[in-house]
Amino acid sequence: MIGLHACPAPRDDPASSTAGAEGLPPAGHDLYGGSVTREGTEEWPIRIRSPRLVIREPLDADRSAMIRLMTDPVTREYLGGTVDYASRQALELSPLGLTWGRWALALGDDDTMIGSITLSYDRGELELSYALLPEYTGQGYAAESCLALLGWAREELEDEHVIAVTQTRNKRSVALLRKLGFTVRKGLEEFGAQQLLLERSLADPLPAHSQLIQTNADPPPPTRR
Repeated sequence: MIGLHACPAPRDDPASSTAGAEGLPPAGHDLYGGSVTREGTEEWPIRIRSPRLVIREPLDADRSAMIRLMTDPVTREYLGGTVDYASRQALELSPLGLTWGRWALALGDDDTMIGSITLSYDRGELELSYALLPEYTGQGYAAESCLALLGWAREELEDEHVIAVTQTRNKRSVALLRKLGFTVRKGLEEFGAQQLLLERSLADPLPAHSQLIQTNADPPPPTRR
């Protein structure tokens, strides 16, 4: 759920990869000697870099920010509401960074965690989801991180397409997904709200970064009431 929920080459930096799209660094092939299956890989954590962000595994230092991401009413408005007490307690106690495909979004200059981004197979298909803390919305971080992760997925995964699900009334996320090349497959209802399931082919070229820049025509970021 969006909140707005390969081929070999020399290994210069085994801890990072870069996304391939116009306006971003070219896609790197420095993580694997071959493509990755849908079951993931033993090579984890995987770090992906974009101009302003590091997409990395969650760390213990991120725990308070991660809990806030799961409980902040603005962040969770389109994600089915805040998590229950048991889920929060599990997050407080469980180790972080062990699950393939679940990344933290961190600022590249000081490593501050600002959100999360995920690739999963919970619906039986590769699914993209993300969430940002409220103070980091409206600055292009969601677009930048999605573009970087989709660029990595195109190079390193064997999946032919990727899906994303967002609430119909979350017009900001719907607009971003359309700019990223997603089209609506169907509507559905989850968590008591109408949702859109969108999809895009991973074989299709990614948009230029400049095409994702927000304009006055885009919906404004969420605000506290």
